[in-house]
Amino acid sequence: MRKIFAVFLICFGFSSAAKAQYVRCTPAQQASLERAVSGAFDALSAATVAINSSNGAYQQWFGNWDPVRAKQVRVTVAALKNHIRTSKITYFCAQNGEQNCNSSTYANVFPNDPTTIYICQNYFDLPVLSESDFQEVFDSGTQAGTIIHEMSHYNTVGSTDDLCYNRGVCSDFARRSPARAVHNADSYQYFSEDAFLKQR
Repeated sequence: MRKIFAVFLICFGFSSAAKAQYVRCTPAQQASLERAVSGAFDALSAATVAINSSNGAYQQWFGNWDPVRAKQVRVTVAALKNHIRTSKITYFCAQNGEQNCNSSTYANVFPNDPTTIYICQNYFDLPVLSESDFQEVFDSGTQAGTIIHEMSHYNTVGSTDDLCYNRGVCSDFARRSPARAVHNADSYQYFSEDAFLKQR
């Protein structure tokens, strides 16, 4: 009973506080984004408890355990959760050639504007996190993970950079440059996705 009540509080808190506006998105695109935002929150919740010295997902995306770096990860994950839960975000569905969207871009933001995410057409081809299996290969991540990636760029959230892209490259980057991995957007995306998928 207690567990069910706790889950209800988490879900209710997210659904009642989260706000969004959709610009030029079809009803199907809006539904996909709503599901992705909910999945992003769930993934970040899983990531919150996965920040520990024995967690393989943490080590894969942020390198060997270091308390100072772990504190940075913890602060950024908490800021991401808070931003998704409390901030009003505008999702602008852009065509290729608009808002820095092209054939290889999923989404983008302006870091000094924490209220807007520009969603490119390729975004909707990404897998849905809640429907993915941990064994499934998705080198560029999921729709929910992309929301995490983009929000981490906001100066008021994580102020992350794009220091590496794709799972294989970023996993190697964490081993070679863990101090830089804690400032990399894809690292937070993949860590959160893996933490979510491994808990199921």
